[in-house]
Formats: sequence, C-alpha cells, structure tokens
Amino acid sequence: MQTTQCPVCSSDIIIEEESSEKDLVNCLNCGTELEIVTLHPILLSPLQEESEKESDND
Repeated sequence: MQTTQCPVCSSDIIIEEESSEKDLVNCLNCGTELEIVTLHPILLSPLQEESEKESDND
C-alpha cells in the first residue's frame, strides 16, 4: 500500500498494491474521482466528466 496526495485538496490518498494505471480512486476528503496516470511515481489526475470533454472539443 502506498500513499499520495490528492491534486485537488492535498489530502492523503491510499493506493492499493493491486492498483494499476488507468484505475480510478476517490478522494475521501473532497470526493473528486481521480485516475491513476502513472504508478512510478504515483501521478493522479482528476477525471473529466463526459460533458466537460465534449465542451473542450468545441
């Protein structure tokens, strides 16, 4: 088990050993859904909702 910080609120987030890239985790403090971008080092990115992705393409 490893820990990292939420990129939104800086709270600690636990990453389980069996986690892999592209897995989703939730910050228990702010509720943000995060995608694991890389594991070494651990890099998390807030998950964009479909409506946000569509508006980015306009």
